[in-house]
Amino acid sequence: MESQTREATLEDILRARDRRAEKQKQLIQEYALPLVSYTINIPGAIKSSPLYIRIFEEGLVLLGQGLSAKGVTVIFGEAHYRFTGPEAFIVADRSELALKKLVLQLEDSHQLGRIFDFDVLGLDFQPISREMLGYPQRRCLLCDDLAQVCARSRRHPVDKLKDKICSMSQNYFKHSGYLKPTNALYPGILKYFRDKNTRGVP
Repeated sequence: MESQTREATLEDILRARDRRAEKQKQLIQEYALPLVSYTINIPGAIKSSPLYIRIFEEGLVLLGQGLSAKGVTVIFGEAHYRFTGPEAFIVADRSELALKKLVLQLEDSHQLGRIFDFDVLGLDFQPISREMLGYPQRRCLLCDDLAQVCARSRRHPVDKLKDKICSMSQNYFKHSGYLKPTNALYPGILKYFRDKNTRGVP
């Protein structure tokens, strides 16, 4: 396993993004169903750490609970723990709009929701936007302006953003505990995790 604190270069991040896009396309073609592609929003060159993985897995468990509560069948699930950031792919037997609505509720209502990044892709491989369901664009962690605007202008120092993520998550876990993954929460996803996780692989 590679060090969880290994820095990711721009080239590493772009390569990971390309690999993720290929995986998304492959799964949609294979199953002919919508796909949830899940990562977390982490600024800076360090994309993986014990805390970041804990945040990632919390979002994954919450997604599994949400899918289960809606009676959604998970056809395929796979998680990868890479130094460029953890990521997961979930194929579910439900319309892309229904899946998008579910993940938007997580992003907008949960205490860690602004860190979660759930993309839902339809059979045309295109992501479903928040605006398509009447949801506003995401807000910045620090100033509550549009997150996209702050990111493009690099308005805030990376250290301040990381400190905010750290304080948010530590406060959450201190008061809420940790939803440790169990078979009861998402059996359809965990079935694949044990065999196909790739901790530390770029």
